[in-house]
Amino acid sequence: MGRRILTKVIAMTSTMDDIYDVYGTLEELELFTEAVERWDIGAKDKLPEYMKHAFQALLDIYDEIEEKMASEGRSYRVYYTREAVSYS
Repeated sequence: MGRRILTKVIAMTSTMDDIYDVYGTLEELELFTEAVERWDIGAKDKLPEYMKHAFQALLDIYDEIEEKMASEGRSYRVYYTREAVSYS
């Protein structure tokens, strides 16, 4: 399970890196950063179409991780991960 989670997180990190380095304009990236920092699905509506998909994928991955960790009694770890991302 750990390898699958790590693979998904690395793939999402790579995608987000590409968004920041190649695709996003400054205004789009400011909106994207705010959405990620707040982990707010409602912020998705303000994003350009390609960012909506990336943001939804990010939320889905962390929701999936949280479900798997909850089955082991360790879902609190996802909370701390989200907090770390929020303050980055």
